[in-house]
Amino acid sequence: MYKDTRKGKPILAGGRAVVGIDIGKRKHAAAAVSPQGEVLARLASFSNTREGIDRLEQDVLKKASGPRKAIVAMEATGHYWMPLYHELRRRKYRCIVLNPIQTNSRSSVRIRKTKTDKIDSLGIARFILTGDALATRVPNESTAELRLLVRHRRRLVQARGDMERYAHTLIDRVFPEFEGVFCKTFLPSARALIRQVGIAPDEITSHDEDVRNVLHHASRQRLTTEKVDLLLEKANDSIGSRQAESVATEQLRSIFDYIETIEKQTADIEHDLESRIEAMGSPLLSLGINSTLAATIHAETDPISDFRGPDQYVAYAGLDPSVRESGDTIRGRSKISKRGSPVLRGALYLAAFSVYRKHDYFHRCYQKHRRKGRKHTNALVVVTHKLARVVWRMLTDNRKFTKRPPKRR
Repeated sequence: MYKDTRKGKPILAGGRAVVGIDIGKRKHAAAAVSPQGEVLARLASFSNTREGIDRLEQDVLKKASGPRKAIVAMEATGHYWMPLYHELRRRKYRCIVLNPIQTNSRSSVRIRKTKTDKIDSLGIARFILTGDALATRVPNESTAELRLLVRHRRRLVQARGDMERYAHTLIDRVFPEFEGVFCKTFLPSARALIRQVGIAPDEITSHDEDVRNVLHHASRQRLTTEKVDLLLEKANDSIGSRQAESVATEQLRSIFDYIETIEKQTADIEHDLESRIEAMGSPLLSLGINSTLAATIHAETDPISDFRGPDQYVAYAGLDPSVRESGDTIRGRSKISKRGSPVLRGALYLAAFSVYRKHDYFHRCYQKHRRKGRKHTNALVVVTHKLARVVWRMLTDNRKFTKRPPKRR
C-alpha cells in the first residue's frame, strides 16, 4: 500500500489528475478531472471484464496522463471493487479505496436530488481534490487469508445457531415438555433418542424399552433412571400438536446432520487458525485468550502500523463514545459509535469477557464501574475499550502482556 494512503492521513492529489470510479456489480462508471477540477474524460458505463478495463484505460486513464501520474479512487462497495482494484494495481496504476460513508455524506449536501453513476463518479474524483478524503485499509495477502478464514468461521457459527433455533421450534410444537427434561436440548443422548426413536410423544411412550436402551448407551450410563422415567411421564401427558410429527422428526434428523457437518468444518478452521497464530508468534496469546480470538483480532487489525495511536484503533473498532452537543441544552456522551468493524468489536468484547476474570488490571476496571452503578454489560464495554488500547500497544511494540503497564515514552 502507498505511504500516503495510511489510515487517518488525508489523500493529497499533489497536482495530479484524479479518476473517480463508481462501483457496481457488473458495470462501473468513471470520470477524470484535472487538478483544477475540470472534467477531462467520462465513461458512463464499462463492464467488469478485461475488455471493459481496457476501454477504461483507453478512454479515461490515458487521457488523465497515464500510469503513475493519475490517482484512481473508488468506493469500497461490498466486494465488487476488489477485481477492478487489483487489476489496475497490476497495470501499475495508483488506486485509492474510500469508505462509502465519506462519499455519501458529500452527496447528501447537493441541492438537487440527483444520483446517477456518472454524477457519483465525478463526485468521488472531486472529493479527492478537496484533501478531506481518507483511504480505507486494504489487507495484504496473509491478512486477507486470515480474514477469509475468520469470517467464514463466523458465518458457519451463525448458520449453526439459526438451524438450532429452528430445531427448537419443531420440538416446541411436537413435544414442548422435552426441553424441561435435559439440561441442554441437543445433548448427544437427546440427539440419539430423536434419531433412533423420534420426537413424537406417542412414539416415545410406545417404545419404552428402546428409549431406555438408547439413552443408557448414548449417555454412557450417566443418565439416571429417574430422568428417563420423567421423560416417559412427560411424553405420556404431553400437550403437543400431534400434527406432522413424522415430518418434524425427519427434519430434526436432517438438522443434526447439518449441524455436525458445520461443527467439523468449524473445527478444521480453528485448527488452521491455531497453526497460523503459533507460526506468527502472536503476543495476544499472553492475555489468556484462545487462538481463534487472537486470529480474529489480527485479521481485522493487521498491519497495526496503520493506526497512529490507540484512539484511532478504538475508533476503528467502533468503541469510541459518540458525542452530542447542541448549544447549552444537550451536552454529553451517549453510547459507543459502532462505526467500525463489527467483527473486531465482537472479538474484543469476547476477549474482555475472558481477561477481566484472569487479570487484576482489567478486574479492577470492571469493579470500579460496577460500583458506580453500571450494569454488567456496560462495565464490560468499558473493559473492552481499555483492552483495545492495550492490544494496540502490544501489537505496536510486539511484546507480551505484563501485569504492570509500561512506562510512558
